[in-house]
Amino acid sequence: MKFLINLVIMFFLLINIFTANTQSLIQTSCKKAAARDPKLRLDFCIKSLEGHQRSKTAQSLGELATASMKNAGMRSRSLEAKADKILEEKNYGKGSVLGKLIKDCAMIYKDNAVTLKEAVTSVRVRDYKTAIFVMSSALNATRFCETRFETRDPPRISPFTRDNEFLTQMILIPLDFTKMLK
Repeated sequence: MKFLINLVIMFFLLINIFTANTQSLIQTSCKKAAARDPKLRLDFCIKSLEGHQRSKTAQSLGELATASMKNAGMRSRSLEAKADKILEEKNYGKGSVLGKLIKDCAMIYKDNAVTLKEAVTSVRVRDYKTAIFVMSSALNATRFCETRFETRDPPRISPFTRDNEFLTQMILIPLDFTKMLK
């Protein structure tokens, strides 16, 4: 009986050590990335990664980078669905400028999800240059979605402003991590 109790205690100690190492990896990686990139918000990085199971089980910076890429890809897919829902609900006419802008953003989000999958594959084979390139293009596309609304005459209010800020941070995390792997 005493052996069984000791075995259970050892199991819980190992789980605590594993969790502490992962949290340490997340915090250390986020601190280094935020120090290198002033656009990356440290608090967002830590909370974002600690809030996803994939990130919690990462054992290396590479695994943390791919986990955060997958998180950003999932976010892009959910934004694509949001854009499609807005288009469906609002029923914009054929010549509607706002409808076209929203449709363009939906395409950007769809492309981002595919691009981020490509980045995951690139990191897994240690092709960091390609991963950085494709993540940078996803980041620029997300910003372009927002810019399209702002540069209209008259400027339009984007229904995705907060979402784009959030997605930008979510893409910056794996982008900065991959630059650290390089």
